[in-house]
Amino acid sequence: MNALAVLFRLLSLLSVAGLAAYLWILSETKKTQNNVFLDKQVRNGYSILQSAKEAQWKDISTKRSAFNEVFDDNQPVGLNDENPLADALSNLRTAEDGILRNPDYRDALDEHSKEFGAGTFIWDSEAKKWKVNPSVKADSIASLKDPFSDEKLFPKEDVQKEDGSIIPGVSRENRLRTLLGMFYKDRHEKFSEIGKMRAKIVERDEALRESQNLFDKMKEQKEEWERKSGEFEVKLGQVEADLTAEKADRKSEKEAADQQIGVLNNNIAGLEQQKLDNEKAHIAQIDAMKVEQGEKIKALGKEITLADASGYKRGIDEMMAKQTGGESVDGDSELSSNPFTAESDGPPILQDGAVEGITEMKEISDFGVTSTIARIDSRSGMLMLPIGTDRGMAAGEIFTLWKGKQEAARIKVQSSQKGFALAYILPRFGEPNRLRPGDIIQIVPTKKKTL
Repeated sequence: MNALAVLFRLLSLLSVAGLAAYLWILSETKKTQNNVFLDKQVRNGYSILQSAKEAQWKDISTKRSAFNEVFDDNQPVGLNDENPLADALSNLRTAEDGILRNPDYRDALDEHSKEFGAGTFIWDSEAKKWKVNPSVKADSIASLKDPFSDEKLFPKEDVQKEDGSIIPGVSRENRLRTLLGMFYKDRHEKFSEIGKMRAKIVERDEALRESQNLFDKMKEQKEEWERKSGEFEVKLGQVEADLTAEKADRKSEKEAADQQIGVLNNNIAGLEQQKLDNEKAHIAQIDAMKVEQGEKIKALGKEITLADASGYKRGIDEMMAKQTGGESVDGDSELSSNPFTAESDGPPILQDGAVEGITEMKEISDFGVTSTIARIDSRSGMLMLPIGTDRGMAAGEIFTLWKGKQEAARIKVQSSQKGFALAYILPRFGEPNRLRPGDIIQIVPTKKKTL
C-alpha cells in the first residue's frame, strides 16, 4: 500500500510538473507570437512612413515652406509672366512623388492595406514568424468601416456550430492589421487630396492675379481719365467763352437776315399768287384737251373693236373648217391679203459672235429665244410653253413661232409665270396644225403697230 501511495504521489507530481511545463511553453509561444507580431507592425509602420528617407523628407519640407512663402507673399504677376506659385507647386509635387510614387512605398502600401480575415496568416514555429497563408486571399480595403464588426459572422475565435461545422474566427491581430492598413490607405489618400487642394489653390490664385492685374489697369485708366477730365474742363471754359462771342455775332446776323427774309416773303407771296393763276388756266386748258381726246379715242376704239371681232371670227371659222377637212370661204384671197403671211427667209438670226441669253431676262430680244412646245390643244386654240416670266414672256404680248424657216403660228400670251406660259393661237396666220408637242421652235416678239 505504501509503495502504491508513493507511486501515485510521484505520478501526480509529474503530471503537475508536465502541465506546468506545457502551460509555460504555451505562454512563451504566445508571448513570442505577440512580440513578433508587434515588431512586424512597427516595421510596417516605419516602412509606410518612409522614415529612412530623411533627405527626401527634408527636401519636401523645404519646398513646402517655399510654396507657403510664395502664397503669403502674393506679389502681382504680369499676364504673360510665369506664375511663381505654379512653379513652387510643381517643385513640391515632384519632391512628394519621389516618395509617394516610389515602387517600394507602393508595394508596401498595397501589401499592408487589406482586410485580413480568418486564416490569412499562419505561425511558422520553426522560423518563429508569421507567414501569409497562400490558400487564403485578403481583399482590398473598400471603406473605413470595420469589416468584422458582426461577431456572429466574424467571431474573434473559432466557434463550433450545433451541426459540427466551425466558424473560423478573425483574430485580434488580424483585426489590428486591418485597422492599421486603413490608417495607411487613409494617410495616402489625404496626401492625394492635399495635392489636389494645392492645385485648386494655384488655379484660384491665377484667377485672382488676373483680377488684380485688371484692377491695377483700371486704376491706371481712372487716373488717366481724371487727368484728361481736368484738361477737358479747361478747354470747355475756353469753348464757352468762344460760344458767348459767337452767339453775339450770330444774333446780329440773324436780325439782318430776318429783315431780308421779310422782303423775300413779300416777293414770294406775289409769285405764289401768280403761280395759282397760271395753274388754274393750265388746268382748264388740260381738261378741254382731255375731253376732246377722249371723244377721239372712243371713236377709234369702236372701229378697232369691230374690225378685231370680225377678223377673229373669220379666223376661227377658217381654222374649224380646216380641222374638219373643209375649205374656208375665200381663203386664198384672204391669205394673199394678210400681211402676216408674207414670205420670209426665216427667223431673225443672231449676229456673228452673239450668244443667246439663257439666264433670267426682263424681255425677249428682237432675235427671239429658242424653246420647245410643252403642250398644244388645237380644239381650244391654246398651247403651253416651258418658259415664262423668267425668260421675258409677259401676259398680253404677241409672238411669232418659227418652226425651221417657216412661220408656223402667231400667239398672244394669256398668262405667264416663272417656268411656263399659256397662250392663244391667233387665227389666220401660219400653219399651227403643223405644231406638235416637243417641236423645237424659235419665239420672236412681234413689233407693235400703232394706229
